Amino acid sequence: MLRRFALLAALLALAGCAAQEQNATLRIADLANPTSLNPLLAHDQETIGNDLLTVQTLTGLDEHNRVIPLLLTRIPSRQNGDVSADGKRITYRLKHGVRFADGVELTSADVAFTYRAIIDPRNPVLSQDTYKRIASIDTPDRYTAVLHLKQRWNAAVSDLFAQSDFAFGILPAHAFKSTVLANADWENHAFGTGPFRVAQWRRGDRIVLEPNPYFSPRPLLRRIELRMIPDVNTAFVALRTHDVDIAVLRTPQILAQARTTPHLRIQRTLLNDTEELDLQTQTAPTDNVKVRRAIAQALDMRGIAKAYDGIYPPGGSFIPPVMSGVFDSGIHAYPHDVRPALALMRDKAPDVVIIVQSEFDLGKRIATVVQQQLSQAGFHATIKPYPTALFNAPDGPARNGRFTISLSGWLGGADPEQSIVLTCDKVSLNGDNLARFCNKRFDADFADQAVTTDPARRRRDFIDMQHIVHDQVPQIPLYYETWYDGLNDRVGGFARNMLEFPVAPEKWSKQ
Repeated sequence: MLRRFALLAALLALAGCAAQEQNATLRIADLANPTSLNPLLAHDQETIGNDLLTVQTLTGLDEHNRVIPLLLTRIPSRQNGDVSADGKRITYRLKHGVRFADGVELTSADVAFTYRAIIDPRNPVLSQDTYKRIASIDTPDRYTAVLHLKQRWNAAVSDLFAQSDFAFGILPAHAFKSTVLANADWENHAFGTGPFRVAQWRRGDRIVLEPNPYFSPRPLLRRIELRMIPDVNTAFVALRTHDVDIAVLRTPQILAQARTTPHLRIQRTLLNDTEELDLQTQTAPTDNVKVRRAIAQALDMRGIAKAYDGIYPPGGSFIPPVMSGVFDSGIHAYPHDVRPALALMRDKAPDVVIIVQSEFDLGKRIATVVQQQLSQAGFHATIKPYPTALFNAPDGPARNGRFTISLSGWLGGADPEQSIVLTCDKVSLNGDNLARFCNKRFDADFADQAVTTDPARRRRDFIDMQHIVHDQVPQIPLYYETWYDGLNDRVGGFARNMLEFPVAPEKWSKQ
């Protein structure tokens, strides 16, 4: 009898261990289907965020959007002497004893290697221009990397090797044959200094992560599975049936269903993201500022808000309120009034072409409302949907100005500078300035904020830029993006920051 009880106890213990093992696996619906696990080659925000689970940046953003040291002993600043008086030298002091997931210690040589890979023209890195601000990089010892900038740049610490609009984590130099990153063996089992490493990549299906045995503190989860589910509706079904534990709630309809789903909670994160209408400023009819203002007045923002069920804060300034240090809360949408538009009409209604991404269902609904409202104001508006890949392609309609109005959005970075794409130098083929707006005063403000040593003056620059955009109307802000995650109520510790990026994944758990 005692032996039978002992056997029963052993079986129960094994069952408990199996349940614990299963509960320690967190399954996340991944809307992206990455072609690379290298953060330098990632082109969409979701993939960039998932890369941060394995490859860390020197600095990060916590859930309160504060810049924090990840691989550094402290954040470089003028006060601690790590940023020189002229702002052109930045000293990064690495933590001692940080190890990659294969046990090799992180050193300044890895920082230098990552920099060389970023600027290597053979790699399709989208944000190389940012790193071309660096004149050189020195590594005086294993734990010190010194960046020499070509000129002072206030946003440097928040942008370089940081969590920003891109997040270029530090790669293990010893794992690559050269700075040419394509087709490297590292891709099959990607690893860095992050809390997890890639155990398996089943392309088009899932990415399996396991803890980095050298990371401290040890991650609470034993396994993360990133399930490739590119359709938001399918991802939500997987969440409701407990096939995944976390999925983004991307539409008002899905969000409404999630609110009535048992054992599911909704986590809301305000993003540094403004969804807007870009108005083409270099071709008729919107090359005329009076027409642009008339379009802004012709739009009834209350009607547009109904298209997204009011789940997002309505837009005013093109810089979102999450950037509280520079956001101007006194800027609001133009009051609804069709009379200025009707007064501009002559022999016929001006033609307006509205472009939108065909996979963006909410965008198509908003475009339809905009079309109806502009038609009521006397415009002849047509909608042209394009697949996302074509919409954003270098030769696509958005980046080459083949539109009157583009339904677009811009996710900024850790510094308010990265929320701004309306400078003259970004008016080009494949440029980010979709409106092709060029204003000397705006450019002067932007140039000054980058170099001024006076924080109050820098803030005034950003405030003035917001007023210029409101007055000249190259953009019409619609709403400020909010990220909604649906979580199995057994998930704990999960958090994001304003860039959609995961925060402290080593603290995530599943009971």
